[in-house]
Amino acid sequence: MQNARKIKKLPNSSGGSPQREGLTWAKTSRFLALPFSPSRLDTFMQVKRFEEVSIDRLLAQGIEGILLDADGTLGPHHAREYNLTVIDHVRAMLEKGFKIAIYTNAWEDRFQPFQEMGVKVVSNVPAKPDPRGFQIAMTDFLQLQNPAKVCMIGDNYVTDGGAIDAGMHFIHVQPVRGNEPFLHSAIRLFAYLCAKLYNR
Repeated sequence: MQNARKIKKLPNSSGGSPQREGLTWAKTSRFLALPFSPSRLDTFMQVKRFEEVSIDRLLAQGIEGILLDADGTLGPHHAREYNLTVIDHVRAMLEKGFKIAIYTNAWEDRFQPFQEMGVKVVSNVPAKPDPRGFQIAMTDFLQLQNPAKVCMIGDNYVTDGGAIDAGMHFIHVQPVRGNEPFLHSAIRLFAYLCAKLYNR
């Protein structure tokens, strides 16, 4: 079945980015604030898989730019291969005119299938959820100025959900399992439960 086929990508490169993936003040402060700040958990859309993100709904909302998380969203953590359905959905978004960039805290040279389609990879910016990182990703990589025209698609309310603080829309995707550190998983789960508690 085509849905099960995968494209393997890229030779070995250096590992993840421990400084960016580890705890930062921006992550810690947002994590601690979430139980008391339900508005910072607001989601524009919730889906089980990235491929279920409705392109028609994005167009109806006036979205022009999309920031994509990688690990847990496009595939398992530090994946070097991606389902063809994921690649095809990104291609469909591009064909509809969306500007797209991958914004991950675990930057590696492993996004060639998307870059070959014209997707940019955000680099040399503050790690999520720092609002400055989202701002730079929007202006320098999506070439957009209005955060209300941008959405972040990701699996983590703590990091990816920082888009909300930057004035952007947030689409939550159920995480793709695999190779995820326990602490990362526990923090993500706690934030998800907070969102469910507030029906966000």
